[in-house]
Amino acid sequence: MKEEKFLLLVADSTHLIIKSEKLLKENGIECRIIPLPSEVKATCGLSIKTEFENRNRADELFKSNGIELEEYSVIKKGLKKHIEKLD
Repeated sequence: MKEEKFLLLVADSTHLIIKSEKLLKENGIECRIIPLPSEVKATCGLSIKTEFENRNRADELFKSNGIELEEYSVIKKGLKKHIEKLD
């Protein structure tokens, strides 16, 4: 069974998720908006999925644009998911 690992970006507003996705894509970072996994608690039902390798570049973009998002590491194997909040 194939294991998938990715970075999940979470915010408390849909507007912030859409704005953040646009910023990432404008800067050449591949990402997409997905439903928020039930294991993660936030008031917004959406999140951004991107490759883990994009984390540092995304952090720099968000910091320089005054955007604060929560970050989670997600490891998915079949139907099992391990989600861990990152600092």
